[in-house]
Amino acid sequence: MRFLGTGRSGPLRGWSALRDLISNYRGRMSSLALVSFLGGLLEALFLVIVTGVAMALVGDESTIGPYLGQSVSTGAALVVAALVLVARLAFNLVGVAISARLTADVTRDQRQVLSRAYLQASWAVQQAEPSGRLQELLTSFVTRVTNAVQTLTNAVTALLSLVAFLGTGLFLDPLSTGAVLVAMAIVGAVLKPVRLRIRARAAASAQANLDFADSVSELGSLGLEMQTYGVQHRFTRTIDDLSREAASTQQRVQFLAGTLAPVYMVMAYAAVLAGVGVLSLVGFGDMAVIGAVMLLMLRSLSYGQQLAAASGTLAATGPFLEGLQETSQRYLASPAATGTASPSSVAPIQARDVDFGYTADRPALTGVTFRLDAGEVIGVIGPSGAGKSTLAQLLLGLRLPGRGSLTAGGTELRDVSHSWWSSRVAFMAQDALLFTGTVAENIRFFRDGIDDEALRQAAARANVLADIEALPRGFDTHLGERGAQLSGGQRQRLSIARALAGDPELLVLDEPTSALDGRSEALIRDTIAELKGRVTVVVIAHRMSTLEICDRIMVIEDGRMTAFDTPAALHEDSAFYQGAMALAGIVSHPGS
Repeated sequence: MRFLGTGRSGPLRGWSALRDLISNYRGRMSSLALVSFLGGLLEALFLVIVTGVAMALVGDESTIGPYLGQSVSTGAALVVAALVLVARLAFNLVGVAISARLTADVTRDQRQVLSRAYLQASWAVQQAEPSGRLQELLTSFVTRVTNAVQTLTNAVTALLSLVAFLGTGLFLDPLSTGAVLVAMAIVGAVLKPVRLRIRARAAASAQANLDFADSVSELGSLGLEMQTYGVQHRFTRTIDDLSREAASTQQRVQFLAGTLAPVYMVMAYAAVLAGVGVLSLVGFGDMAVIGAVMLLMLRSLSYGQQLAAASGTLAATGPFLEGLQETSQRYLASPAATGTASPSSVAPIQARDVDFGYTADRPALTGVTFRLDAGEVIGVIGPSGAGKSTLAQLLLGLRLPGRGSLTAGGTELRDVSHSWWSSRVAFMAQDALLFTGTVAENIRFFRDGIDDEALRQAAARANVLADIEALPRGFDTHLGERGAQLSGGQRQRLSIARALAGDPELLVLDEPTSALDGRSEALIRDTIAELKGRVTVVVIAHRMSTLEICDRIMVIEDGRMTAFDTPAALHEDSAFYQGAMALAGIVSHPGS
């Protein structure tokens, strides 16, 4: 199925956007249109028959008609009317079932398309997204679009019923029905500026909702700081202001959308009143026909009112659908890079004159050249903002050099198969993030093919097996929300076990001991030491004691690699290394 809600030339607007989305469900919409039209015809037939029977009873007649040259007894007409009414109910129920299935499918499909587009986008795009944005799009925006589809199905039912009524009216009395059609067209034209105003207000409401979601997500992540500094009242005030703005824009949209139906009804009734006035001047013809036409036209007004209300709702939903389209297209425009090559091994990893910048005027790394051999433990140090984390992302293949060459096993990293690469590299972030689940689920991390024995071996290598076995159910212990039952050191070592479970050739550790106590740091150092010679390990650290076991240490300053050598050589040649060791209170001796 092609991407939902997008056109070939970019995001569509208004009705075109909704029409393009619905085009994916032509079969169901066609079925709904047919059911609605036939149901409308049956309802119109029922009203004509009932009107004829009523007029016959008033005139003390035993038959109604003639219709199509045939007269029918009032008794037979009542039986036919009952059968028509039952058939009308059956068509209504079928229409409701089609509509319910359609809206459910749209909700599912829109969420799938948006989430898949996001998950397949590059790391650069994912990292740039404001926190809470994807959640807001997948919830309230998709809900608005689903409501729009529900409104559209109701509008289709109303429109086809209206067409059936007007067609029946034209058959009975073309002149009167034609006058009503002209009046309805005039009313629709008069209300067009209101619909345009609704759409403009809805765009502001959509942006206000996104701003609210982004800000609440950001503030929610600062709960510890909020409590510490006692600024709950300022947080409350900020959220209140955002809530007030979002509610205000929503109120304006709902008010304008709500005015369409009553204004339409009043103007339409005025048109009917004018028609009755004309009839009173020119005189009445067949009372049964005139009565049936008037009843059909009055019933048509209710369907017209539904269409007016639907047009307001659909105009208000346009910006939300466009927001989904534009975001999804932005994700799809920047897919994660992937090649097809499968080198014989990850190492050696070589960088030659690598440059990288987040923007053209903001270089993060410049002229970086190095070689990492298999089994080496490499430390990376430097001031904050020097480019260490950027280097880690390049090594993991999450970003590609803007200039220069970065190869793995002799193959350009940009040409390496993503699935091959991801099965051979692993990463542990400074903040050990766990998800709500069991110990085993967190170590396995959605990867098929990692059996229970591999989990135990990874936990043992990460020096966390004893901690796991001490839990009530061992590997099957549920850790609570985001691993809340574990200490910081346990979470870090569990994250290392997750990284080691896939038996990687390259392991990148970003500040693995920055917030740990001495015992936990020692255990992680033991893990790194055990990996030496077997796995290429890159350790980014500020804590110099973590780097004591490194074969070589890379110094990154202001985006440039200023040194890359053994600790003993750096003690002699690197001013930054010497200063960092002094600040850490570590005495380093040449040759140590």
